[in-house]
Amino acid sequence: MLRFFRVYLCTMIVLLLWTPTGRASAQRTQQTIQEGVGWDRFIVGASMNSLIDALGFPDKSSYGRLMRWDKVGLNCLLNDKDEAIELRFEKHFKGVTGSGVKFGMSPDRVRKIYGDAGTMEWRGGGVKLIWPSRGILIWFHDNTVYQVVIFRPQT
Repeated sequence: MLRFFRVYLCTMIVLLLWTPTGRASAQRTQQTIQEGVGWDRFIVGASMNSLIDALGFPDKSSYGRLMRWDKVGLNCLLNDKDEAIELRFEKHFKGVTGSGVKFGMSPDRVRKIYGDAGTMEWRGGGVKLIWPSRGILIWFHDNTVYQVVIFRPQT
């Protein structure tokens, strides 16, 4: 009986690892940032409590409506209902957008992926390109991607 249970348990573990659920969890570890949505449970519209459940308590450097998790390269801006309205992925976040934009890419390579930006703004040595309909804003510094910001797509 014990031998049967061990064989059954091993079989179930192998099946679990080969199911679509197992593959989906492996994909999540690749940290794909979905435009207009976010990453894993760090998503636009998430409540402050669900963000804390997903990422732990924010850093002490957080203030007001800005929650920060600097160790993993994440921060977000909350609205007055404590819902995430802007997700910020910093340069040391180990991720890539769903369309293939990586930290360190040049603006020309990013424009080849997303096309011309709806808006471009220069600020203090950096430039940000915004694609409102896709829900993504990308900051460039020294001519490379250093921050990706996700928000609800605008029509």
